Amino acid sequence: MTSAATPKGLRRRSRLIEAAGELLLEGGFDAVRHRAVAERAQLPLASTTYYFGSLEDLMAEAAAEVCHREEKCIAARRDAVSRRRRGGHATADALAEVFVGPDTTIETLAARYETIALAARYPRLHDVVADRRILLAEMHSDVLQKSFRIAESARVQQLIAVEDGAVVGVLGRREASAYTATREALYEVIEVLAPRE
Repeated sequence: MTSAATPKGLRRRSRLIEAAGELLLEGGFDAVRHRAVAERAQLPLASTTYYFGSLEDLMAEAAAEVCHREEKCIAARRDAVSRRRRGGHATADALAEVFVGPDTTIETLAARYETIALAARYPRLHDVVADRRILLAEMHSDVLQKSFRIAESARVQQLIAVEDGAVVGVLGRREASAYTATREALYEVIEVLAPRE
């Protein structure tokens, strides 16, 4: 960011980030371009380079905006999980409900994994992905503990990898449900990766 110290500057910068996030959800990172973001935000084209040092900075802010919105939804679903002993399938159901959710749009899921894939090329996305990974691991641990399951750090990461693989496996198939695929994949591993206390 080059400048946004005034209230007006902060509002404009926020509008640009929100517009970039909307474009990211609608068309992926290819849609996040200076002109498109300025038009969506109804601001002059020069404002994108005034408030952001590079297109990569704007893309990282868009990704962070989308992630924060999704994280709020995930946190709300996590908070709704009651504390009770759950069997393997019930625990897998709870994890799939919280982290994928039956109502999560395919666009939101695509943005999630596109951000991860592009982090290898765009260093500014690295921080977004790393912060998200830490937060999701903590929320996984919360759900497992509420289910009276062991939540070892390395195994939580393995659970996340199983979920990621299930979702990515269905992203290109519109008729498939990421939620169902995640739940079924977790059924196979939950007792090994998150046994009962």
